[in-house]
Amino acid sequence: MYYQELIQKFWESGPKAQLGTTAVAIYLYLLKLANDNNGYDVTISDVAIGNTLGLTRKTVKSAREALLNSGLVRYESKNGYSCSYRIVQDYPLLIQKDKKDQKAKRKTNPRIPVIEKNENLPLDGLPAISTPETTEQKEKMYFNNSTIEPLKMVKKPCLEEFMAYAYMLRGYEESMDQAIKEKYASWANNDWCNNLGKPITNWKSSLKNLLPYIKNRTDNGQLSLESIPIIKPPK
Repeated sequence: MYYQELIQKFWESGPKAQLGTTAVAIYLYLLKLANDNNGYDVTISDVAIGNTLGLTRKTVKSAREALLNSGLVRYESKNGYSCSYRIVQDYPLLIQKDKKDQKAKRKTNPRIPVIEKNENLPLDGLPAISTPETTEQKEKMYFNNSTIEPLKMVKKPCLEEFMAYAYMLRGYEESMDQAIKEKYASWANNDWCNNLGKPITNWKSSLKNLLPYIKNRTDNGQLSLESIPIIKPPK
């Protein structure tokens, strides 16, 4: 199915009425990229979508989930890599009608009572419910278990995300691109540790603090953070 036909089908079908303006904008942008690639597969990061459409990564993720639930796209996302999308061509046209029927049934049916937790009820035979660990729980595990390795950065950025963040920093100049890429390569090759061997737990903060030194180096071709001498206090 061609690009124009997919757009025409979208405006004539049900899913558009269920989506917010953000999800609609992202879907049309993905269609445009798919058309540029002459196919139905698109690989792009949340940061790149956000920069183009003026959205935050959290908003992009929420809208992406809405597109998946509406049957318009399928996607695969891995930490540290760009998201891979697949444009769905044969999604049903009567989704909107089905949703209206479900809403009508919910109005006619009584509400299902919520069963509150009873400490006296036996738990044998009940399926176990797996809940994701919160950040606080993970931190407690770290401090209570002395065998755990020292704290390191949880999510290591790809070069595209690293550069996209640099573009947004105050004081960034295009002439810094090469130096910023070199810093990325240095940190990545050193397993995301600084020159002193300490883990970089917040790469965004580290890059932001380092930007003035990178600017100085690009201005005069000499000064850098590594070139600052260590001055020992007198005894």
